[in-house]
Amino acid sequence: MTLIRPARSLVLGLILAVPEIAAAGVTLVLHGGAIYTADPTRPWAEALAVSDGALAFVGAGAEARAIAGADTRIIDLAGRMVVPGFHDAHVHPISSALSTCTLLDVRPVEALLATIGECADKVAPGEWVYGSGFDLSLFASGNAPKALLDEIVPDKPVFLTASDGHNAWVNSTALRRAGVTKDTPNPPKGVFMRDPKTGEPSGTVRETAQEPFTKLLPQPTLEQRAQALRTALAHLNALGITSFIDASVSESDMQAYQAVDRAGALTARVVTSLTYGTFSRHPGKEFDEVLSRRKHYASPRINTDAVKIFVDGVLEGETAALVDPYTGMGEHRGELNLPPDELDAAVLRFDAMGLQVHMHAIGDAAVRAGLDAFEFAGGKNGVTDNRHHISHLQLIHPQDLARFAQLNVSANFQALWAYPDTWIMQINLPVVGQERVNRMYPIRSVQKHGGRIVAGSDWDVSSANPLEEIETALRRSDITRAGGAVLNADERVDLDTMLLAFTREGAWLMHQEDQVGTISAGKRADLVVLDRNLFKIPPEQISEARVVMTILDGKLIYEQPEN
Repeated sequence: MTLIRPARSLVLGLILAVPEIAAAGVTLVLHGGAIYTADPTRPWAEALAVSDGALAFVGAGAEARAIAGADTRIIDLAGRMVVPGFHDAHVHPISSALSTCTLLDVRPVEALLATIGECADKVAPGEWVYGSGFDLSLFASGNAPKALLDEIVPDKPVFLTASDGHNAWVNSTALRRAGVTKDTPNPPKGVFMRDPKTGEPSGTVRETAQEPFTKLLPQPTLEQRAQALRTALAHLNALGITSFIDASVSESDMQAYQAVDRAGALTARVVTSLTYGTFSRHPGKEFDEVLSRRKHYASPRINTDAVKIFVDGVLEGETAALVDPYTGMGEHRGELNLPPDELDAAVLRFDAMGLQVHMHAIGDAAVRAGLDAFEFAGGKNGVTDNRHHISHLQLIHPQDLARFAQLNVSANFQALWAYPDTWIMQINLPVVGQERVNRMYPIRSVQKHGGRIVAGSDWDVSSANPLEEIETALRRSDITRAGGAVLNADERVDLDTMLLAFTREGAWLMHQEDQVGTISAGKRADLVVLDRNLFKIPPEQISEARVVMTILDGKLIYEQPEN
């Protein structure tokens, strides 16, 4: 990028026409590129000017350069693209950065075991080996055996969460530490996978069956959580993310947000979703107490008025709730984590309190139950502006597609999952059948029915890179290869849809559309500079684009290193 200074006479001549901007002091001008505003009244602009952290001007290049002062940083974009700051509507920053053994995208099995062994070598004798992100689809039926871990880590307890967050892999030492044997019954909403011959735990634990192990893991201190958040922020900022919804928080997480914010290091706008019910770290009365003091942790950059409900589990392990039975499993349909009447009552309560409800729903029965609960609450409370949303949406029954628009419930898709990967083809397909696979992640169908599309990554379940998610949504195939298999081409969407999902629509969901989400004069200067114009390249190259700069409130929070 080129830093230039305007001719002083030209500046003085044109400043007279806009004295109010000049008086405020322009700190930054971007010009000479393609500025995608996400503003329907002016979709594109040549230049913008920033003053006091806000967009003072959006329009023609000559006018923007003319209002610059002697200390203004003026950047010639040289054809690069500017977009509003990206919004990730479903992410787990603190837990993602806390993992001491990162296994995301480590494959095949031999490489995975080698990495786990290296992690174990760094752990003191008798201490837990804890990691996250391994690919469950590497193992038949999504059942990772303890024998493989026992061979490489025989003397330390091992607990590894799969990339879906709903399954974990443990070794024999961990099972002994937790007191789990063949006589241990499955907990409610959870499964200890077992050897079909001996009944012994096989090493894979699903859903709430993880709890006997997680309660034994060393709990991170406030400073460790705060440092993890700082690490996560640096990663997200480098991907152009300036706003996000933390999809599942505890009070200790909110304390970390507050600590980082008070230190002036919270480089994003955040909504925290306090987890209720299954998987909540604050059961019963304790949840109510934490909810009642949530405002203590709020600030101009932290919105604490949201709760998270896990409506069901996941298809791998058959804990997701389906309208029709799983294939070859009799009448088994999975089950809801909360019975419908309890779910209705919870949503009614939170909606009446003015809280946003953020749901996890994978199966079509769970999606339906979530929509039913929102409809029930709306019927009792009347129209509110709480802006509820459902995340994941792997399966939506065709009869429910139009209800997102009818109920004003946002469809929060994790688009990076919308292609025929090994999870879908090797674990999901055998238990749901081809017809249901063909209608997975129906982004275009919800859009055609008028539903609002927003986007989230679920990092560290998968990559937090919005550009990878955008390309996948456009192609519905594996972005790491050309000409791969496609997951229902009819569900492809266009580039504009996904850019809006990550900008304007995400800002609306977070109740901050009056501040950010579009590049419009008067809004805060949350901006991303990309190294190329996404509209000028084929979809297959979108994930190759790189973030050059990320700007929050007019301040540079990330800049691509030289070379």
